[in-house]
Parts: sequence; C-alpha cells; structure tokens
Amino acid sequence: MNIEVLEKNDNRLVFVVSGISIEMVNAIRRIIMTEIPVMAVDEVIILKNDSPLYDEIVAHRLGLIPLKTNLDNYNLPRDCECGGYGCALCQVSLTCEITNTTNKPMVINSGDLNSNDPDIVPVHNEIPILKIDKNSKVIIEAYAILGTGKDHAKFSAVSNCAYRFYPVIEFDESKITKQDEQSLIVKLCPEKLFEISNKKLKLKEDYWRTCTLCKSCEQNSDGKIKVSWKDNTYIFTIESDGVLPFDVLIKKTFEIFLSKIAEFSEKLEEIEIS
Repeated sequence: MNIEVLEKNDNRLVFVVSGISIEMVNAIRRIIMTEIPVMAVDEVIILKNDSPLYDEIVAHRLGLIPLKTNLDNYNLPRDCECGGYGCALCQVSLTCEITNTTNKPMVINSGDLNSNDPDIVPVHNEIPILKIDKNSKVIIEAYAILGTGKDHAKFSAVSNCAYRFYPVIEFDESKITKQDEQSLIVKLCPEKLFEISNKKLKLKEDYWRTCTLCKSCEQNSDGKIKVSWKDNTYIFTIESDGVLPFDVLIKKTFEIFLSKIAEFSEKLEEIEIS
C-alpha cells in the first residue's frame, strides 16, 4: 500500500492511496465516520435561563459544540469501572454562570464554558449558544462523555469522509481537430479540465485532482476520449472540525480495524471452521 498526501491542514486531509481494495477503503471510511470515540455534551442541567430559547434548544446547541478530545485519559462510559454513572475517568464537567450587567444584549458563546479539564474544551470559542438581555442571567452545568458516531451524530469524529476513484483520461489529440468539437468538449466539462492551445485540445496535467468521472468529455467526443480509472487507487478526503488531530485519528482507525480482524479470527476458531 502506498500513500501520497496531496493536502493537509488543521481541518482537511487529502491523500492518494494505492495497492488497496475498495472493500478495505470503505471499511476504513466507515470506521472513521462511526467508530472513533470523541467527546460531546450528553447531559445538561439548566439552573437559570433568562434567554428567549427553550431549555431543550439550549441543550441541543451545547451537544453540537465540537470538543477537543484526549483519548488517552478517558474511557467510554460502557467500559469504565464506574459502569457509566460518571466519574473522572469517563466524564468532563463544563459550567457557565453569567449575568449581563451591561446595558445591551449579550451573546453567550462556547468560549464562555468553563471545563474542569483544560484538554477538553470547545474547538472554537465563537460558537453562539444563546443571547440574554440586560440584567438577565444564565447558569448551566453540562457533562461531556466519550461516544461514537454510530451512537449519535454529535459524536462524529469528522465532518466528512469520502473517497473516489483515481481518474484516467486518454485521447489522441490528432483525432479531435474540428473546432466545434473541441469547443463543445471544453464548454461541457463541469470541472474545466480541457483547454484549446494552438488549435489543439489539451488536458490539464493535474486533471485527476478534480475530475469527477462524469464522462461528459467521452460522451461529447463520439468515443474519441476514453475515461476510466486506476485499479485499486483512490483519492481519500477527510474533513475535520478539529476534535482530533489527523495523526491520532488515523492511528485509532487502524487500531479498531485490526481489533475487528482479530475478533473475527477468534470467532472463526471458536466454531472450528476447517
């Protein structure tokens, strides 16, 4: 298996992976989306709420705030010694007590939440939660736990995760000489991958980065352009909201993947398949 990173920043990772089957790529994608544990608010106690929002709406907003996650220090509630009742090894407390002493409305943001663990805090501080008028007050206690995307969407470790085939476009430019035909191909390509240079149809060198395999060029060239893809080669894209660094995300993905293989092998041995 070979990997070539095309793009990487705090919120987006794009790479080409080759020498791997589509079944394995899809298994990796599904694990990333549904089985990587991350922190999210799961219980909310609202002691005072002078905002126009119902308590249920406030709780819902708190649950959707992405929280930075430290997988080394916390257990999933179902795996914790406390049995999931809530302890320092499986639960984090976030509190907010604010009184608006100004003469104008005040917006309470995610940065106003105080965590009892400095490692488990909102990824972004400017996510609005509610607004209170002058002389109004809000007192909130929220408790965050680890969970997985298959339990609830708020526990998703990524915003988006997808892969696509590595496109291959082949044609003989000497066979596409009519100006009308060239112009039609250039015009109808949704990704603008073709251009006309010196009366010849040219394909951009890095076309494979954005080609969606729509086959518009093939359909409008009477088969003179062939669109296909490389076997066992995929362009993989992960978009994150910052709850986990990508290196931790990938490492945890393969830990889960290998544990599933080991569990499957054990089950096969138990039923004594010969």
